[in-house]
Amino acid sequence: MQTEIINKVLCVEDRAQKIIRDSERNARDIVADAQATANEMVRSSLKTERERQNTVIAQAQADADAELAEYEASLAGGKELAPDVLDKVANLIVDKVSLTDFDEGGEQ
Repeated sequence: MQTEIINKVLCVEDRAQKIIRDSERNARDIVADAQATANEMVRSSLKTERERQNTVIAQAQADADAELAEYEASLAGGKELAPDVLDKVANLIVDKVSLTDFDEGGEQ
């Protein structure tokens, strides 16, 4: 009778150990799956954010190019002075030269 009880106890212990091993293996599998899922989510989010940032950068570059082209066009159109501005500049130069006292030695 004692042998039978001991055998039953050992059998129960074996089943308990098997349950523990199975549970540990299942837990490792669950953790590994969760890590793989999390890694994929991070990669996907990074890819989406990178694409969004590239779009923002491309738009900023296009805006800067347009602004530069507009600025260059405004410079190209401004190479000639309007006649009234040219007259003002010429009068100012004449006034400054008239107020200057020149020596024969070139000293002021």
